[in-house]
Amino acid sequence: MTEKIRVLHVIDKFTMDGVNPSSCSRLFADWIPLHDSSRFQVDVAGLRPRDAAGAFLEKQGITVHYIQEGKFSPKNITAIADLAARGDYDILHLHGYSSANFGRLAARKIGIRSIVHEHAILPVQPHQYVADWLLRNRTDVAVAVSNAVKAFMIHGRSIPEEKIEVIWNGIDLEHFQNVPAERVQHFREQHGLPEKGTIIGTVTRLREEKGNAYLLEAAAEVLRHEPEATFVLIGDGPLRDTLQQQARDLGIAEKVLFTGFVSDIQAALAALDIVVIPSLREGFGLALVEAMAAGKPVVATKVGGMIELARHERSALMVYEADSPALAQAILRLLQEPELAQQLADQAREDSGRFSIGENVRSLEALYERLVPAKSGVTA
Repeated sequence: MTEKIRVLHVIDKFTMDGVNPSSCSRLFADWIPLHDSSRFQVDVAGLRPRDAAGAFLEKQGITVHYIQEGKFSPKNITAIADLAARGDYDILHLHGYSSANFGRLAARKIGIRSIVHEHAILPVQPHQYVADWLLRNRTDVAVAVSNAVKAFMIHGRSIPEEKIEVIWNGIDLEHFQNVPAERVQHFREQHGLPEKGTIIGTVTRLREEKGNAYLLEAAAEVLRHEPEATFVLIGDGPLRDTLQQQARDLGIAEKVLFTGFVSDIQAALAALDIVVIPSLREGFGLALVEAMAAGKPVVATKVGGMIELARHERSALMVYEADSPALAQAILRLLQEPELAQQLADQAREDSGRFSIGENVRSLEALYERLVPAKSGVTA
């Protein structure tokens, strides 16, 4: 019988806000149950103490380890190496700068393989560029979630191009395509969505790079033409107070709802008539794929990996980032051309089939097997 390949995901932190699971933690919750348990044992570890987001993963039946040496402490090298040795792991799958730096050194210390996985396009950090350059020969393989992220890894993180594979993220398509009506109605009632008028919204984090300030500016213009519309910002983040004040300053506060964190994203999307994704930077665009799978007409910005996921006037209306008049014009076009909106929505749902979470997991498993041929039956 073939021995299982044992993989340990290591991440800097499970949450962006101290409470709710990050998009990467949500991916762990989606990925791990879908791995072939007869061939793979996949667990996770974080570089911070146990928190609500780690507990969320534990509730999914996932084994979670906590390494509490401090995110920037060199002691993480030994701590990760000791944990990997005790667990007899074959691969360290690394997410985040600290995990990538300490994890590659830990993997080499005990003679196992490592994967550097990048999910975002970030401002270039000179110290991280140097760290990645110094560790370039200790990088077994790197994964980018889009070609745009691959370019960032090459030019912004000094990771050798020949070591980078592009593996798109995925979602459970069926969960977004068949949402029970009672869940949708519960979301509408819980957040006070009006029965009349178009609901225009975004699933987001309230952070600068998500471009929500431009969405609010666009909303003010749209509401001048379509006063019955309502805008909904689904998600939370450090800019919530700032954005709420902006809505008041624009005179649209009564037409803009801030839901805070929502666990039932599928129901939230199902309640929207139009989805807007105004990001200034985006490595992949998970929210875009989710909206496509939900069969929603979408307005999105032409940034990062999003231009690889949707095509202008085929599956979305695409505009340049930081351009609130263009956002407003695209939203108004969907409102004024319902046939176009339906055509885009139908095509988006069809095109979303490329982003199945099952295909995502199969691609990761194939990578694991190539890295550990002795346990996979693959010839090295």
